[in-house]
Amino acid sequence: MKSIREKRQQEFADIWLKEKHGILNLCPRFGKIFTTINILEKMPNGISILIAYPDVKIKDSWEADFEKRGYYNPNITYTTHLSLKKHVDLGYDLIIIDEIHLLSDAQLDAADELILGNPHVLGLTGTLSGATEREIEERLDLHVIAHYPIELAIQEGVIVDYEINVIKVPLDNTVMVKYKTKTRTEKQQFDSYAWVIDQLERQNRNTMFLRLARMRIIQNSLSKLNATKALLKKYKDERILVFCGLTKIADELGIPSYHSKSGEKQIFDDFAEGKGNHLAVVKIGNTGVTYKPLNKVIINYFDSNGENLAQKINRCMAMEYNTPDKKAHIYIISSDEEVEAKWLKKALEFFDNSKIKYI
Repeated sequence: MKSIREKRQQEFADIWLKEKHGILNLCPRFGKIFTTINILEKMPNGISILIAYPDVKIKDSWEADFEKRGYYNPNITYTTHLSLKKHVDLGYDLIIIDEIHLLSDAQLDAADELILGNPHVLGLTGTLSGATEREIEERLDLHVIAHYPIELAIQEGVIVDYEINVIKVPLDNTVMVKYKTKTRTEKQQFDSYAWVIDQLERQNRNTMFLRLARMRIIQNSLSKLNATKALLKKYKDERILVFCGLTKIADELGIPSYHSKSGEKQIFDDFAEGKGNHLAVVKIGNTGVTYKPLNKVIINYFDSNGENLAQKINRCMAMEYNTPDKKAHIYIISSDEEVEAKWLKKALEFFDNSKIKYI
């Protein structure tokens, strides 16, 4: 007898097969690749397929799921979003763009050229904001034809329920840090940037670089680092994945870390397979990776992009790995600065406000 997940996967496959052109917006942890295999099994054998994805780990997930389901096709070409432009003059029976919400401006241009010559297109996403959906519709003439939201997946028992705890901390105002020519606390430096940004905005001048510098203060915050360490100490015997904004912060947590500078991929692979209690990552592990078992995530840094935050949160919402209380516990460490509060409000657009607590 088929599970609700399997029935839904077939249902969404059938919806796409009627159109053969469109986006399936199916919540993270649902099984978008299995849904796609249901589609492929109803298409002619040996069709030429291009599968585009944001990073190489997602390619591994496609190959592993093809093997699990026994789907074999020698005419599959894999490419990253970055390399889409290399395929614009080539013809395929089917274009699959995984994590379509992550396409950059230049990648949307390449996708547009590609789609012009290839009418059968499957876009896949689990976190699509209204703004991104409108942009993809305008740029690619590609529309969402099915949507399976997080709350319905929880209600149907496909993914676990969740609670989000936002821990607010003031920026540190005691430890002096050298900022180029000035020695200040992180709070003083943040306020200094804020004052200058305000003055420049009054004069209608560009503030982008100062905003980036202010963001770095939050990414590098000593207060947020200490709050993260306190949580890790509290849950020292539980499996926790920590998302950081900077490699320096990940390396200072006193736990194993994996990022572009660490190079020890085995640490990451072992954690994903269930070995070890704590792991800190930077710009890695948001999408396409299942961690077993895992029901706690700490987010040390976030931006205003709800799609990015939703992907991080959903890393620990897989039903199949027996989360102890069938609930994912997410801890978001935020400063009490107004600018970060605005980022957070925007970033939490995919989640139920009644499940968010501010501590």
